[in-house]
Amino acid sequence: MDFEYIYLEEIDSTNKFAYDLGKQCKRNLVIVSKIQTSGKGRMDRTWISKEGGLYFSILMDISRVNPIEKINFLASVSVLETLKYFSNENFQIKWPNDILCNDKKICGILTELNVLKGYFVLGIGLNINNKIESSIKNVGTSLYCLEKENFDIKQIFEEFIKNFKVNLYMDNNAILEKYKTYSKTINSNVNLILPNKTVFGRVVEIDFNGIYLLNEKEISIYDVGDCIHLR
Repeated sequence: MDFEYIYLEEIDSTNKFAYDLGKQCKRNLVIVSKIQTSGKGRMDRTWISKEGGLYFSILMDISRVNPIEKINFLASVSVLETLKYFSNENFQIKWPNDILCNDKKICGILTELNVLKGYFVLGIGLNINNKIESSIKNVGTSLYCLEKENFDIKQIFEEFIKNFKVNLYMDNNAILEKYKTYSKTINSNVNLILPNKTVFGRVVEIDFNGIYLLNEKEISIYDVGDCIHLR
């Protein structure tokens, strides 16, 4: 599968730009921007996108991924394998799709669906080379940035696209096993913050259905939530 690439100097949000193109029946596009002025994160959060980082969105037809929940697994595994290629730091995945470096978030992944038009947008923001300002660090103490050396953003992007294409055609079970190998969450005790409550349990399984929490000999499955690892 071949992508068409659109490179921008600055945009409000690569996800928004790609989503609007999807409405026009565009497909197999990758939007890359040096800066995002209104980068989007999960649960309507903001992703700070200063120059130096890697910010892009992939626009594809929903039919290319089955089940659709596989998208987050594809993305997180592909990002992690890309980072491991360039750095010896400790990278892990926190459910559902946060990439951690030394236990701090280095990458944000946001998937947006348009079921009516039959497409999805996969947005990725990666903290590489960009400086995390002290004012942001004070608020987002969980953020991390690979800024110890000057990484080649173009090479990192190309490596990701290569990994993404390989993983896209990989058997579903193989992707799940890869994901669990890299997961910090599986077999961990967590608090899962839901819209109306917080639940506690040990994560005994993760698959396309969600996260399986064992609590008081009962296993419950959740497909959304903020996962907080407990020491």
